[in-house]
Amino acid sequence: MKKIGIDVGGSHVTVSVIENNIVRNCPQTIIRKEINAKENPTAIISAIGGCIKEVLSDGMTVDAVGIAFPGPFNYDKGVSKIKGVGGKFEPTFGVHIQQAFQNFTGLNTVPFVFANDAHCFAEGAYFRHQLKSNRTIFLTLGTGFGSAFMIDGDLAEKHPDIPENGVFYDKPFLDTIADECFSTRWILAEYKRLSGETIESVKAIAALNTEVSNAIFRNFGANMGAFLFPWFEKFGCEELVIGGNISKARALFLPALEEKLNSLKNKINIVFCDDAEQSILRGATIIADKKNKIQMEKAIQSKRKTTQALLPINAVVKNNSEYNIFPSFHTNSDVFVGFASLANAITQQKTVVIDGFGGVLWENFRNHLNSALTDKKINVLWYDIDSCLKSSAEIDAMIKPNMNGDDLVFGKRYVGELSDFFDVEKLNMLKPDGTADVCIVYGTGASLANWEGQQIYVDVPKNEIQYRMRACSTKNIGCTDTLAYSQIYKRLYFIEWPVLNAHKERLLPKIDLIVDEQRIDEITWMQGSNFRKALDSMLEGPLRARPWFEAGVWGGHWMKNRIEDLNQDEVNYAWSFELITPENGIVFEGNNNLLEVSFDFLMFRDNKKVLGKAADRFGNDFPIRFDYLDTFDGGNLSVQCHPRPEYIKENFGEAFTQDETYYILDCTDDANVYLGFTEDINPKEFGNALLESQKTGEPIEIEKYVQKFKAQKHDLFLIPNGTIHASGINNMVLEISSTPYIFTFKMYDWVRPGLDGKPRPINVEHGLNNVYFDRKGERVANEFISKQKVVKEFSNGLKMSLPTHEEHFYAVDRYEFTGEIEIETLGQCHICMLVEGDSADVSIGENTQTFKYAETFVIPANVPKYKINYKGDKKAFVVVSYVKDSWC
Repeated sequence: MKKIGIDVGGSHVTVSVIENNIVRNCPQTIIRKEINAKENPTAIISAIGGCIKEVLSDGMTVDAVGIAFPGPFNYDKGVSKIKGVGGKFEPTFGVHIQQAFQNFTGLNTVPFVFANDAHCFAEGAYFRHQLKSNRTIFLTLGTGFGSAFMIDGDLAEKHPDIPENGVFYDKPFLDTIADECFSTRWILAEYKRLSGETIESVKAIAALNTEVSNAIFRNFGANMGAFLFPWFEKFGCEELVIGGNISKARALFLPALEEKLNSLKNKINIVFCDDAEQSILRGATIIADKKNKIQMEKAIQSKRKTTQALLPINAVVKNNSEYNIFPSFHTNSDVFVGFASLANAITQQKTVVIDGFGGVLWENFRNHLNSALTDKKINVLWYDIDSCLKSSAEIDAMIKPNMNGDDLVFGKRYVGELSDFFDVEKLNMLKPDGTADVCIVYGTGASLANWEGQQIYVDVPKNEIQYRMRACSTKNIGCTDTLAYSQIYKRLYFIEWPVLNAHKERLLPKIDLIVDEQRIDEITWMQGSNFRKALDSMLEGPLRARPWFEAGVWGGHWMKNRIEDLNQDEVNYAWSFELITPENGIVFEGNNNLLEVSFDFLMFRDNKKVLGKAADRFGNDFPIRFDYLDTFDGGNLSVQCHPRPEYIKENFGEAFTQDETYYILDCTDDANVYLGFTEDINPKEFGNALLESQKTGEPIEIEKYVQKFKAQKHDLFLIPNGTIHASGINNMVLEISSTPYIFTFKMYDWVRPGLDGKPRPINVEHGLNNVYFDRKGERVANEFISKQKVVKEFSNGLKMSLPTHEEHFYAVDRYEFTGEIEIETLGQCHICMLVEGDSADVSIGENTQTFKYAETFVIPANVPKYKINYKGDKKAFVVVSYVKDSWC
């Protein structure tokens, strides 16, 4: 098995061919050449890539390329982050070096793996010298102070006994950092300080053998021993391995170093490696082999964790009365399929900006598009916008006030910009190389680089983002740690989605191409101008968002039994997110191909056409949501309440709160709804019972505290903020609510774990701070169950008003009719659902669409009136909700 090992220095490159399973053999082929590390990226890639081609000139094949490359560097991606190192390699900042090497050499199927030289030295020296120590520290002494740690022969980068990030160079010492004290430049500077003379190399100073030169090396060794001592003590170091050019002067600094380390508890064995270069080359190939195996394992892992199907490429048409889980809106514009067609659209460009939402699998996307472009013989230079992010620690500190500590659910909405996550100095360093055929800056926030060029936006549905997060295939912006899923989602909801939505809104007028990335190996896309026309067209007629479905611990089987396209192997279905616009998408169909984007693009395009008179109050926040809660043959929902308006604003940064209603779409004869307190409620006793149950895991008799009402089909239960409530078993609830939807304070959850077997978050304190204990007894029946009444009769039906509570800003009506009726919007957006009947045709002028039983559809306020035609024998029932005029 032959591999290529490469050592890239500031002025040279060494390229070798190594048989990796032979101990201590010299490279079969070795090339050393000088390089100019201050040239443009294309020249640097060509110089190093040319050496790789040269060692392969005899037709040799290799199975991996390992590269020791100076930092700062993203070694996992192969992206340069080099800045602040005297200009060497700084022109490559942000460049995807790995991809550039593959493109230049044509070795696109061979893994190129990068590592820092200290790690390569450690792996190579441990292998070549057959070291056996359990805890080993490696140092490279040269232009910088490199370090690496091994525990039982494995590199350790994160461990409580080693420095942060597993390096010494940036740790404080003598009023500066270690790198300034244990490198070539310290020795040269110290000699000039003491002698007043300039000398060009450490070797020359060592050869002087003067009192000054010897004192410099003694101080060097003593200082290094003083610096290393506490770290060695903490790590329990058994063996110190030293390489690099300065190590050749060991006789001058070793005695002082050993003297400082003599009092360590462990006796340290110090080993000097004079074969540092060969160790680095060998180590680079060892790391390449190890990382390649890990990457191959990751590659076969699923990128999404869910049982739900992806949106298909082609439109799904339901000619019968069956609910369609993949609704789409027809547009006369083309929707294109595949990376090859996208490559065709950018072949004439010199610079391209590919921005997109967080959660896009950017490296997968780049790989596919790069292959399509290189097939066309185009020299592509990729720039990764992530190289310009602030450090993970800086971002964590910035958002800390919004994360609310370890709270499992709730944070506070971040009010900054996406640019807050980026380093301005780094953004200014990201410059396209004019000698390349095309330069592409890509990633979430790519447009912040301010490049002139074609603007591409890549969208991905928020449900898919969550599936990917669960599969650990993507992370939060700038996050290097693996967080618990609840913390991932909290960071998404309260911090990233608000800034990404605002960023997306600013980009909408500039988008040249829009891409749907959810099918990661076969994208769909359309021209930006056509996309904006499609949004305008959608605002002229009825539309339906794409629903998505989730299982839950209390979930039922109503949806599972009635919607055949759902995965029948799922344990249950608790929710259908019918219209929760912060997370739902809208789907366009063009030439039978489907493209999905987030619903909020409609709001960004023209929120007044969507919301009419309510737009002045709600802006881009779509105010009303429809979703399903299915407990048929399932369980009770948690006993819960929602925050009061002032509480949600102060604590979570939301503009309005979560006021709900339960519309009973279907139920069995024994179904109930928990609502309001019993007349004799004792708040203190109730709070103590909840806390004791949470502590002991013992159930409580909830009906001692909370009332239970019989549920009947088409009832409407009113649940304004602060009202204790829960749906009981055997209900199919259409939850009509204001849009905030994660602000559920679970106060009692029947002492059950979630589907994952872990305890579900309980929010007793939040609940007790918000619940109204005076909503009790007969008042609940009188005030919190809607008293439905006929408000209008016509020849083929009637209009029912289902009055909501005075705190609800939305109204609910129900039309009961046969044949055709006409409804005026009166400047309001209508959210509608057919709750009785198989299907109905909804017409706006010449535009007619058919909606099935239990499907949610939206009539934009831009539409003055619409007709609903029901052809069945029995009466159709259509529920319509809209913002009350008094709340606009």
